[in-house]
Parts: sequence; C-alpha cells; structure tokens
Amino acid sequence: MRVAIYVRVSTEEQAQEGFSIDGQISALHDFCKHHGYEVVKCYKDEGVSAKSISKRYQLQQMLEDSKSQQFDLVLVWKLNRLARNQLDLLKIIQILEENNVKFNSISEGFDLTNPMGKFGMQLMGAVAELERNQIVENVKMGMTQRANEGLWNGGSMLGYTSINKELVIVESEAELVRYIFALYIEGYGFKAIANRLNHEGYKTKKGVAFSINSIRQIITNPSYAGFIRFNKQTDWETKRRKGTNSNPLLVKGKHQPIIDSETWNKALAIFQSKSHKPPKTFTGHFPLTTLLRCPQCGQGMIGHRSKRSKNQKEYIRYYQCGNFRQKGSAVCSSNLVKADEAEEYVYKKIEEIASNKALLAILVQRVNNKVSTLKEPLERQLQHVRGRIKEVNNTAQGLLFNLEKDNFNNVFIMGRLNQLQDELKKLQAHEAEVESELQRPTVREIPFPQIHRILSNFSRLLKKAEPEKQKELLHSIINKITVHPGNNPTERSIKEIELFFDASLKNDDFVLTYGMVQLNGAIDEKCKWELTRPAPFWLCRLINSIVYK
Repeated sequence: MRVAIYVRVSTEEQAQEGFSIDGQISALHDFCKHHGYEVVKCYKDEGVSAKSISKRYQLQQMLEDSKSQQFDLVLVWKLNRLARNQLDLLKIIQILEENNVKFNSISEGFDLTNPMGKFGMQLMGAVAELERNQIVENVKMGMTQRANEGLWNGGSMLGYTSINKELVIVESEAELVRYIFALYIEGYGFKAIANRLNHEGYKTKKGVAFSINSIRQIITNPSYAGFIRFNKQTDWETKRRKGTNSNPLLVKGKHQPIIDSETWNKALAIFQSKSHKPPKTFTGHFPLTTLLRCPQCGQGMIGHRSKRSKNQKEYIRYYQCGNFRQKGSAVCSSNLVKADEAEEYVYKKIEEIASNKALLAILVQRVNNKVSTLKEPLERQLQHVRGRIKEVNNTAQGLLFNLEKDNFNNVFIMGRLNQLQDELKKLQAHEAEVESELQRPTVREIPFPQIHRILSNFSRLLKKAEPEKQKELLHSIINKITVHPGNNPTERSIKEIELFFDASLKNDDFVLTYGMVQLNGAIDEKCKWELTRPAPFWLCRLINSIVYK
C-alpha cells in the first residue's frame, strides 16, 4: 500500500494545543510501519488555517498528484487536519475517490467502504466545522469587547504604530495625514491628492505610491478623529464588499486623535455630499480590461472614454494605464490604446490560430521538444538520488550484519545507523519531490487534439456571447497582452498575446502559453520559460513565444 500522508497546523493551534507538524508525521509513520505501508510522500501545510483549501498549496498538490495514481491511500492524523469545513471535506474525499485513492484518519479510523463509515466521517466533519465556528465566534466576541472598550484590534494604519496593542502616534506620518485632510477640505479629489503626494515623493505606510483607494481609506477612517470602528466588513474573504455592514460599531477610542473633530466633520460632510451624486452611466464595455499591459510600467490597462468634441455626445473608447488612472502622472502616463482596434486584433488572432491547424501543430511540437530539455536533468537527478538510496541501504545492511555478530563497537554502529537513517529520510523526501516535478505540466507532452478543440470551442463561443460573458471568456484563456509603446494612440498597437489553456477540466493538467507578434514572412522562434506557483493549483505555466516575421 503506497501512502501519502498529509499534515497541517495553524500557528494558533501549535501554540495553544500542541498539534505540531513533527508530532503528526511521527504518529503517521509509526502507523504505516505497524501496518506495513510504504510512505511515498509527505504533504505539509504549516501555519495555514483549515477554513478553506484556497491557500493550502500542499493539499492542492496532493489532490493533483492523486490524478496520476502516485499513491493508493491518503492518511491524516485527525480529520480536522484535512478540513474544518464540511463542504470542503466532502469535496476532497470525492476527488480522492474519483481517482481511486482511499482515505483514512488514524485517530478516528473510518471505514469508508460501508455506509456507516461514511456517516461517521461526515458526522466528525460536522463536529470539526462546529468547533471552528465556535472558535471564530469566541474570537469575534473578544474583539467586539475590546472595541467596546475603545481598544484597537490590530492592523496597520498611516500615522500610528501599535505598541502593546495600543495605538501610538508616529508624528512624521501624522503630519502627512493632516496634510491629506487639509487638501481634501480645500476641494482636492482623491485622485488629485494621490497625484500631488506622489509628485512630492510621499509614500504609503507600505512604502508604495498613493492611489485613489488609499486616499479614500484615510479620509473615511474615523480612527484619525479618535474613534474605534469595528465590524465594518463581515466575511470579507467570501462576500467582499457585499459583506459591508451599514451599521458598524463606532465608539470613542482610548488613543490620541491625529485630527480634531471639526476637521473630521468637514471632511465627512464633503464625502457624504459627493457620495449622493448619481453615478455616471455608460453602456460601453471593455473586455480586455487588465489583460492589456501598459507599455511603460506593465500595469493592467482599464477602460476610458473620451468625447469626440465638447458639443457631441458620441464617445471614443480607449484603454489607459491603471496606475495613471489610480495614482496619477507621477507614477505613469495615460498611454491610451484605441479599444476598437485592440479588440478587433485580438479576436482576429484567436480566430486565426483556431482555424490554422498547421500553425498550431508547429507550436505544439516546439513546446513538446522543449519538454524533453526540462525532463532530462530531472531524470538524471532522480537516477542519482535512487542510486544513493541504494548505497545507503546497502551500507545500513552491512552495519546491521556486524551488529548481529556482536564483535564490533555497538555504540559506534548504532550512531552510524542513526546518521544513515536521517540521510535516507532526506533522500526519500528529495526523491518524492523530483518525482512530483516530473509529473508537473511543464514536463508532460501536450496533446494537439485537445488544444485544437479548446481554441475552436472558444472561438465559436466568443462570437455568440454577451459583452460581459465575452470578458469572462477572454480572461479564461488570455494571460496578458503587451502593447508596442508610442507617442499617441495611433502609434500604439498589440505587440504580443499570451494565451494559457487550463485543460484540467478535461483531466489534462497543463497550461500552454504563447505569444504572437504580427510582422511579415516566414516563422521564426523565440522561447522563454516561466514556472510559477499554481493558482489555482492545477495551473503551472509553460511559456513559449512564437513570432511571425
């Protein structure tokens, strides 16, 4: 039985309850040794909550590896190591079952081959979720009580530092906060303030340029007037702005304010008067938003419209640098790109690739040729590690033979055996890592039929989709679009379109990315490779650029 063990601990759990990673690994190895199982890989998520699987990259990798049958059984020390959310737990178990991988918890000992075992697992999963919800509720109660007492609950804020969980003014930063409020009361808008501060060389608490959002957060933060606000957002990770609480807790804080009440009230009145203005309406859409990259700073470009003339109601659509829009001219320039021309070019190129089997075949073949260059050093490394494992095992066997004869220094032999055991564990861990690398998308050949099918379906759907759906489709298959620099919109054009294909939905886990440049003539090649953290976990990007000359 080939076993993968999964261990996890959050920082709070390890500190309070002693769920150490090493303790879990030791218990799981002892269990496998007792039952004669072979541990082929250990997946560790350290200092990560079980609230969801989104940030547990080792769990995601384990689920990915289960598709290629690298192990027969997944073992955990306790069910709540795998998930504290019932829905996540059931999803994880379902994925393992679909890949013919069994699951067991050595503390609870479920037998998932019968209905009662599955019921017991689901019941314990519900208990784990209840425990987590109770922990969250207790923490929230404690934070609410602190807020009611006028105490700070943590976080970073320009103008203050936290000492022993109390806000203390940083005078150099406080002067900047007062300056921002003064500008706002004088009539400057959020963008104008950000632009001015950036031109004058000021930075945020995190040391980056100011943006519209960072100025808004300062102007609307009652902490600067001596108040404590709590519970403004609920369930931010899942609800985002939809979880905004219209009636958050607001009490007088125990910290010293940076601005007086008169300044705060004036700023608040200005903000509220502007907030009640009806939003500008515009029916146009910008499907390439954030896909187009600014030729100057590389930031994602966003939609912008401009009247043809002051007396006309007709608008021209452009894409402009997001940094310029949010932070002003101190950070970047507008770098306008005509939206109609950019979109027409992108749609045309996708259609061209989808309909040109010969070109696509050349592309896929070149990528597959590059796969072998990545694969060869890994295979050599794996061969070397396995050879060393064999040597260590042979040496250990010889020492055990001498130990049984009892004619040698047993203390020395035992010490040497312990050293060999430690080395063997490291080698086996290294072996598992290399084997995992060999299973990654970047070292697997890419099937031409599926790439062709994905692009053909995409091209057909794009024509029929509604504007917002077009945007979703484009973002699902395009990684980024780079732009030729120029002095005006007529000189700026698409330089390169970088596509990626998430074929995991069809159980083919690879991502192919390539770029196109329209020149004239025959086909030439330039290649670049980039390996990034999977996000989501099945994505691992292989970038290969093809240039048309």
